[in-house]
Amino acid sequence: MPPKAQKAKAIKAHFIEKLQDPSYFTEKILNKHLWPLQAEILRSVRDNMRTAVRSCHGIGKTFTAAMCILWFLYTRPKAIVLSTAPTWRQVEKLIWKEIRSAYRESVVPLGGNLLPKTPELHLIHDEWYAAGLSTNEPDRFQGFHEEHILVIVDEAAGVNLEIYEAIEGILTSSGARLLLIGNPTAIGTPFYDAFTKNIGYKTFHVSAFDTPNFTAYGITPEDIANDTWQDKAQGIPYPRLITPQWVSDRYKAWGEQSAPYQVRVMGNFPQQGEDTLIPLLWIELAMERWEETPEGEPVQLGVDVAAYGSDKTVIAVRKGQKITALNVYTQKNTRETAGLVRLHASENDTRKIAVDEIGIGRGVVDSLEEDGFYRVGVNVAERASDPERYHNLRAELWYNFRELLDPEKDPIVLPPDDELLSELASVKYKVDARGAIQIESKEDMKKRLGHSPDRADAAVLAFSNTQHEGFVQGVGKLYVSDFF
Repeated sequence: MPPKAQKAKAIKAHFIEKLQDPSYFTEKILNKHLWPLQAEILRSVRDNMRTAVRSCHGIGKTFTAAMCILWFLYTRPKAIVLSTAPTWRQVEKLIWKEIRSAYRESVVPLGGNLLPKTPELHLIHDEWYAAGLSTNEPDRFQGFHEEHILVIVDEAAGVNLEIYEAIEGILTSSGARLLLIGNPTAIGTPFYDAFTKNIGYKTFHVSAFDTPNFTAYGITPEDIANDTWQDKAQGIPYPRLITPQWVSDRYKAWGEQSAPYQVRVMGNFPQQGEDTLIPLLWIELAMERWEETPEGEPVQLGVDVAAYGSDKTVIAVRKGQKITALNVYTQKNTRETAGLVRLHASENDTRKIAVDEIGIGRGVVDSLEEDGFYRVGVNVAERASDPERYHNLRAELWYNFRELLDPEKDPIVLPPDDELLSELASVKYKVDARGAIQIESKEDMKKRLGHSPDRADAAVLAFSNTQHEGFVQGVGKLYVSDFF
């Protein structure tokens, strides 16, 4: 071989070797930057068959997954890369949005065919490609048996067991790789098992305090607790990542020991006791589906009325399976609140309203009934329709709401609201002396949380006329007229 050809071959071999470093590929080819832990995660995918990452909110999980997809696809012959997530929006609008952006902005033309309307990228021929798959059809994960295959599961705690079983069937080659990444929102899942059982995963745990906006200034959990973090922070090196300000706000709003704080800030699995009514994962999934779920029928308002003080009046608007808005007001008297309820009823073309009538809410109910709204008051202390199962109506409404969130039962959707998430995840229950379900009282919740669960109560009231088997009028007592 001529010297010039030998030199060219050596240069090519050196370049191919360098491309095996995910950081080199990401920075030199894609012109993107990985912070150290992101780079370490991608190196683990290179070196280990199974990698699992549990992390706080806002570390760039989706970006990391996208960079991993492109690196693996372009550095292995006839590679197949499959990505999935609990919802189609997470696949199409999050992971593949990052892939499309990196593909367009690459400093070296990547080649291949990035399909414009579906999450697919094909190289050279149809047997070398990356694709996004939904999680509602486990059969779609069968039949892949290339030497180099990578499966990435984003928000891995929310993906069901059937999908994991289907994925296991294609991880048979020596070049197969699996990356699980996400917030640790649920225990007792395959994602949880990756960290708690010796089943072959290289694992990573990333809290907010491991990320660059904290490590750059040495900001610790004590700095957040003592509110001294501002004395250290001199800026935000990574604006897209979790910030000390956000963590400080969540510390004050949620409390350090709350499930949302432990998951979204500390990257810990929730210490969910047997007395927790609603699993955090169910709430997270309900909020994730909010953008893609259409409005429907019936339309109903749920109203939790507050007196003057720190409590808030919340008017939840529910349209079919979806709460479309949480309207929050402070310092309103009963007539002002009644006026706001009328306004939202008119704007949403409904006369279906459920108002918590205990205490100051009675005045709002009286005002509305004077205007012809029929039996809008809900007294949650009253007898349940099934008193053998439920301690009172509050327990019945709350437990039915829990069932409506079950991801296995065509679940309802909730707006992405951190305070609503915290309130719903904090509700506790017990079984009384008669064996009936009893929900923690609002007064006890307020003492424990430091504030009233106004958003959560309004959301429950908005669905107070449904059964978990379907949207059938008449659970418990009928407080909202079906005649208008």
